[in-house]
Amino acid sequence: MAVNAKNKRKLIYNGQLFYWYVRKNQDGIPRLHIISDNKKVNLDRPLFDAEVTVVREYVVKQLDDYYSR
Repeated sequence: MAVNAKNKRKLIYNGQLFYWYVRKNQDGIPRLHIISDNKKVNLDRPLFDAEVTVVREYVVKQLDDYYSR
């Protein structure tokens, strides 16, 4: 089953489709969520700086860090 893409941004990384979005947790702290289309990868990362806009390059860096482990 695929991910609900409503209100999420798409990203192709190494030929695989990912969706990402930013939401605040229960404490009001913004978190970056990255989900693969097949839901095998589900990352929940804190933002480096809550005042800076998240851009595609930041999401790609997070995926690079995840896959380099």
